[in-house]
Amino acid sequence: MALSLQDNATSKSFNDNALSAADRTFQLLITGPSPLSVDGRLIGHGAPMRSIDLGELKALLLAPHADDELKDAVWAHLVRRSRCDGPAWVIGCVGVAMPGLKNLASRTTQGCPVHVVDDVVSEMVTSFVAQLGRIDLDRPNILPRLLMWARKGALRARAREIASVELCGETPEQVAVVPQQVIAEPFLVLAEAVRCRVVTCDEAKLINATRLEGQALRAYAERSGVPADRLYKRRRVAEARLARAIEEGQVSVSCDGLGSNFGS
Repeated sequence: MALSLQDNATSKSFNDNALSAADRTFQLLITGPSPLSVDGRLIGHGAPMRSIDLGELKALLLAPHADDELKDAVWAHLVRRSRCDGPAWVIGCVGVAMPGLKNLASRTTQGCPVHVVDDVVSEMVTSFVAQLGRIDLDRPNILPRLLMWARKGALRARAREIASVELCGETPEQVAVVPQQVIAEPFLVLAEAVRCRVVTCDEAKLINATRLEGQALRAYAERSGVPADRLYKRRRVAEARLARAIEEGQVSVSCDGLGSNFGS
């Protein structure tokens, strides 16, 4: 029964309200007489030596006493099941990772309109699922690395939306001004792009001011003494270069190595 429901929901789960749809399906999989479960004896590292349904397993991983060895052992087991035992285990992985994914979704969609939230969350979940088949299980920190890829997907979707504002007929004056703390994630993308020499410092300042801060490009042009049509072209070229770098994985955001070039 649970598998059938999951199969029917799969096509929707990662395209429309992906996170909430996956969460609902996960709840179906862990309720009833035969919840999706793992054998704790195969996991070890302090896991109960019995059958553990994935709802209990999620709670176990969130407990203060859960150490990194246990977490990696659980995630190595779950990822292997997702590769070998069908789509229910893919949903199982998403469900067990739900606290981290929800936190990530909240941070990467702040200030976004509803239709953008759906796109960002969908890309986030899709990226997470794609990495289940690729992640190196011999390296530590399996879940943090999965979430890192999910975050890249979310930021990539948000970057595409920023780049499409002008194509959709909106002007900088029509874009809502977003508080500084809300735009921290896109700002980090720009800072990393400068560090990787994907865009110049001046290009990043232009994108930040006219896309993220909502400044009118013509007003920005007047202050900088550069013709507006030249800045339009410069921004379009830089955004295309940035979007391509994000798509190819050339630009990734982490706390390590973020240079101080941006804004200097």
